[in-house]
Amino acid sequence: MKPMNLFALMKALAISATMISAVATLTSTTASAASCTFTTWTAGVNYPLGTVVQYPADGNFYKEIAVGTNGSDATDPTISTFYWAQTTCAAQSDNIVGGYWPRWTPSQIRIRDVNPNYNLIYLFAATPVGGSPGTTGAVTWDPPEDGRGAATNLVADIQYARTVQGRKIILSVGGAKNGMSFPDRTKSQNFVNSIVAIYQQLGGFDGLDWNTFESTQAPDTSEMIWISLELKRLYPGFIITAPPAPWNPLDKTFCRAMVQAGAMDYAAPQYYDGPNLADPAYVASNIADWVSLLGPTHVVVGFGVNNAANYMTIDQAVSTWNQVKAAYPTIHGGFDWQIGTDEAQGWQFANTMQPLINP
Repeated sequence: MKPMNLFALMKALAISATMISAVATLTSTTASAASCTFTTWTAGVNYPLGTVVQYPADGNFYKEIAVGTNGSDATDPTISTFYWAQTTCAAQSDNIVGGYWPRWTPSQIRIRDVNPNYNLIYLFAATPVGGSPGTTGAVTWDPPEDGRGAATNLVADIQYARTVQGRKIILSVGGAKNGMSFPDRTKSQNFVNSIVAIYQQLGGFDGLDWNTFESTQAPDTSEMIWISLELKRLYPGFIITAPPAPWNPLDKTFCRAMVQAGAMDYAAPQYYDGPNLADPAYVASNIADWVSLLGPTHVVVGFGVNNAANYMTIDQAVSTWNQVKAAYPTIHGGFDWQIGTDEAQGWQFANTMQPLINP
């Protein structure tokens, strides 16, 4: 074997240094993604720099490390090593950090521009045909106001939020004195048909929020169970939720029956807009009732952070969450009413609560 000349030795050392640097870079990328948020890779989507995707065919994770003309240029992470590097990803806690997005706000923020700390957005709200409690059982969804392009871009923004940003979008039905009744299967089927139509209208969404607790109207539990299970059958993985009144025994009975039937994923009692509801001590005490009824993984805390009577300050929300979390470590998260208010306040809820809810 010939002895290596000086030039060859220097070249070999340079190559080794490059390899070591590359390994170090990959190791750093992998370590930084050890705990992360990821989305399922979809063909044809242009992902932004830093996105972590899970490739459905092999279950592996890839992080986008370079950008082209259009983000990832719709490249396949198993083929393009320029855009993608394989990484590891332990998914962050899937606790809910939700917010309600009312369609009536004149200049509502676009869905895709909502603070990224919200991992779930409720579209508020579809309402009963003919007014409460509904004449046919069907609901209708009217487009939002378009002051900042929320209506013009709604369908595209919903799908971008779901596929690229990895958020859940849930359609809320009822609310604002729009209670509903389902006295027979015909009205129930009409409701399902209308949800299917709205689903197609919006390009798809991830669940339904029963926001139908109005006045003294009792829920038609058996039919609402049938409706919920039918939607879950039509759309595998479909999420069913509800924001009940914290004190109402009818709501408690309904939510318990729904959870026991496998027809509801979680209930989120609303602790705002009523006497004493925004008191952290009351919430910490009352949430115990819901946990005993449903189990902590089926309970989400409904917050209202606003400079108004019977709403919390952000400090009160933090105190409340810390008490609840200490008592019930597997509590399933929290939501805020509403996203527009949070934006006006500089995203207090999103930026302060997300690290506490999903550390």
